[in-house]
Amino acid sequence: MQHEFYDMLMESQYWLPETMVAYQRSQLAQLLRHARANVPFYERRLDPVFTPSGDIDWDRWEEIPIVRRSDMVEHRDAMQARLLPRGHGPVGIIETSGSTGLPIRITISTIATYSAAALRWRGHRWQNLDWSKTTLSRLGDGDHALAWPEGENKGPWGLPGDSAAANGTLWSISRLFDTPDVMRFYKQFGASYLNAGPNMAHINALDVQRLGIDVRIEAILAQGNVIRQADRDICREVFGARMVEIYSAKEGGPIANPCPLDRLHVNSEGCLVEILDADGRPCAVGETGRVIVTPFYQTAQPLIRYEQGDWATVGAPCSCGRHHQVIDAIRGRSIAIFHHPDGRSVANLMPDETSSLLASRYWQLAQVGANAYELRYVPTDTESPGNEAAVRALFHQTFFADADLTFVRSAAIPLTSGGKLVEYLSEWRRPDR
Repeated sequence: MQHEFYDMLMESQYWLPETMVAYQRSQLAQLLRHARANVPFYERRLDPVFTPSGDIDWDRWEEIPIVRRSDMVEHRDAMQARLLPRGHGPVGIIETSGSTGLPIRITISTIATYSAAALRWRGHRWQNLDWSKTTLSRLGDGDHALAWPEGENKGPWGLPGDSAAANGTLWSISRLFDTPDVMRFYKQFGASYLNAGPNMAHINALDVQRLGIDVRIEAILAQGNVIRQADRDICREVFGARMVEIYSAKEGGPIANPCPLDRLHVNSEGCLVEILDADGRPCAVGETGRVIVTPFYQTAQPLIRYEQGDWATVGAPCSCGRHHQVIDAIRGRSIAIFHHPDGRSVANLMPDETSSLLASRYWQLAQVGANAYELRYVPTDTESPGNEAAVRALFHQTFFADADLTFVRSAAIPLTSGGKLVEYLSEWRRPDR
């Protein structure tokens, strides 16, 4: 099934837009009917698009209410399918981190896992990755990741049946190893690629530069956070590595991959992506809005018009010959994480110059009280603080003018339980939660 879907993807990447729309609607129609019949959460929620005859009125698609992250917590049981379409099971459960204050559990069908793998392999082809080479992953794989003192050989990582892929190996190591150990494993396994979050890759590069470790990386497969130009620059400078942006999420699955021209194409065969403005209308080319995703094969716990939690900019059509929807950039989080006592919420980001003003390798902004925040940072020069006064002014302009901000300089910033460096973190439990 995986191989058949992959073969279709290699053909469908050149479909005309109208052919892709027809395919998407055929997949959506099956998902909508399945959810309405088998998932209590959607029994009435999808009424706007169903006509009295049972047909689907696509002109009313935007009347379907958007699913929020909070829905997945408060209505988890009601979002589970009583029955699955034939061949879609069995199911498994994955969990997201609670960095936004709302950790969630998602039930995943086997067919969703298969389709995700096929979309990932096509993305590898677009970037000319060599499946016969070795990849080292430090993303971890569940709680047992910590039990691998010497790493786990997970076997080939490319397309099953491919002659080159049969010679490749994916090694996975604990997500809590520090940079010297990560680089030791990388050399020990003879790896060519590193699978890591962009923030952690940035930190690894700075540590390698500081410690004088000699290591070259062909490509870093980056996911889990927004990739900044500074991440790309330092990884190329230190490792000689190109950074391959993979836009995916545990909830929404593999959302977009970069084509050979490094433009981010939505995986239109696997999901519908809407980028909406503040009024809920589709953004035009060059405009930035909220990402709303509907994964087609997520039938165990359907997510129909799910707010992914990111801001993205709509891109113009690509000249590579593929007609998939293009995303110019992932800008950051759209879900409010910081809340003022008066009820205001914001999902803003600190300006790009924050790191240079702080003279910092990396930093983290945390809400620690009702109107109190800490900005923790690792300075390049431990004897000299950054320009904290300028950063304080930027903070008040970006978030709340009356909030208290404390600066904390440290040698390191702890990772989350999932092994990520989170730049924006809520450690304050709101009274209404």
